[in-house]
Amino acid sequence: MKVSKEYKKTINRNPFNEKLIHRYYLESLYFFENTIDKSILIPKLENPRIKYKNLALVVPEDARKKGYRPDFTLYFKNYQKEVPVEVKWKSSEFNKRNQIDYIKNNNGFLVVFENDSNVDVPTVVINPKDFQEWMAKRIYTLTRDSLNSKNIGDTTGNKWIVALRGETPMINFKRMMNATNQNFWAFKNSKYVTNQIFNLQKNDSMVFLFFKSPNTGMGMTLGQQNKKIEILGWAEVNIIEPYYICLEGEQAEFFEKIRKSNNQIISVADRKWVHFIDFKINEFKDGLSLVRKRGDLDSYLVNSSNQGGALTSIPQNIYEDLISYITSSPIIAMVLEGNNAVHVARQTIGATDPKEASPGTIRGDYGIDLGRNLVHGSDGIESAKREINIFFSSEQINVWTRSNEQWIRE
Repeated sequence: MKVSKEYKKTINRNPFNEKLIHRYYLESLYFFENTIDKSILIPKLENPRIKYKNLALVVPEDARKKGYRPDFTLYFKNYQKEVPVEVKWKSSEFNKRNQIDYIKNNNGFLVVFENDSNVDVPTVVINPKDFQEWMAKRIYTLTRDSLNSKNIGDTTGNKWIVALRGETPMINFKRMMNATNQNFWAFKNSKYVTNQIFNLQKNDSMVFLFFKSPNTGMGMTLGQQNKKIEILGWAEVNIIEPYYICLEGEQAEFFEKIRKSNNQIISVADRKWVHFIDFKINEFKDGLSLVRKRGDLDSYLVNSSNQGGALTSIPQNIYEDLISYITSSPIIAMVLEGNNAVHVARQTIGATDPKEASPGTIRGDYGIDLGRNLVHGSDGIESAKREINIFFSSEQINVWTRSNEQWIRE
């Protein structure tokens, strides 16, 4: 019997595309803890500064470039030029003359699984065993990333906290909310951040916690669960874009000055706030003074705030406890309108600490504890606009003129 190939319906034995190697290489450079010697991920090049210990930033397919864009651009400390990297399954697939010339002329290199041809550029060969080990450890995250990219699958997500100490982060957060219709945040370029951010996924939940603690100018110390913090405000959000790098434009300059006094843009390797996320704000509160013990939050507060407000994964039960605390008790929301409405309302509310609030004010008459001071009022017109939009749609706000309005005020 003769078997014809045209009747055979085979399965695809190679379900992975080249992007999977990109992800492996990126994570191996940044945080994946395995037995591999990370120094071999970057070949020995002519300039001695181009080596793993000097690596400052890895930018995937830099959108700023026109024409051919390498898979990665690497930036090194004390080295002003960028280093392009191309990734292929086999070196024989790297055969376009313009790409070869670009990589070679810019002191770049090639990363492959199999070096099956002589390419006139330095080449890194991935160890298949290391790749398999990475796949085994990252399969859940990779699967969920793939499903989320198609808006399929689990929408509950992981839980995160970003603990920001002092009043300046709250000011920056409000400035960001007022400046753009797409909420975003930047994280410091540090190993701690990159260890965390590759586990962040679309639809994950995150709490930005703005707080004060003793010795605000110093780092916090672990193991002090009984120490108290004062919560100034918080934002509960859902992640829309889990991770990207922004190097140019207004957004890149939002958190740090990227230009020198002569208007020259500083080196990418010297940037500090380059790791971005986008999110949707579900609820935001400021102007608070909730006092609580650090308790189970201790390690998460310390790890996050000591790293400049880095995102930190938090267990479901502790996340729910935090949300329960900062949203405890039902509320009555209202919109007030009138001359000097913000000032008059805050005078009626009273001082933040009920012990210091005047008699006749809400907090003075009914408040006892600084951590439960009963009522919140917007601290300005811009804050009021933002907070009104959190609780009410435009259709829910009624505006009218009373018949006796002209007799009450001019």
